[in-house]
Amino acid sequence: MGNGLGFGPNRTHEMKNRKLGMILLSLGGLALMASAFLVNASPYVTVAQAKTMRGDNLHLAGDLIPGTMRVRSSELKVEFQMKDAEGATVPVIYAGTPPANMGSATKVVAIGQYQDDHFQARQLLLKCPSKYESTDKGAEAGAKKDAPY
Repeated sequence: MGNGLGFGPNRTHEMKNRKLGMILLSLGGLALMASAFLVNASPYVTVAQAKTMRGDNLHLAGDLIPGTMRVRSSELKVEFQMKDAEGATVPVIYAGTPPANMGSATKVVAIGQYQDDHFQARQLLLKCPSKYESTDKGAEAGAKKDAPY
């Protein structure tokens, strides 16, 4: 029986069950957050990896090959060739209005998936040369330039 204070064997057992329930609920919440993160994670891939991976959220980074860009305004389509860090090239097709600075882009991250013989991008991230970047070879190699002051 109880001791009159409400802390008998049943009350202690009930408190342990409540603590266990809270711990299990917390672990379940953490597992749900982790799985949501992993599902939405978007890996950077090479051309070779993109050809073998499934999913439409792959990030393919590389250089836009000069002279390969074609804009088909009537179809809202942009096509270009891209070269990844390993030197592999791939045609990229982006359906949509071309970004405003597409003509001056040097590096591209195409987000999408590999289909048939090309990478189908649903989003493009562009890197254009900045008017603030140095054109001095020493500065590009990491050498400090002498400041006039």
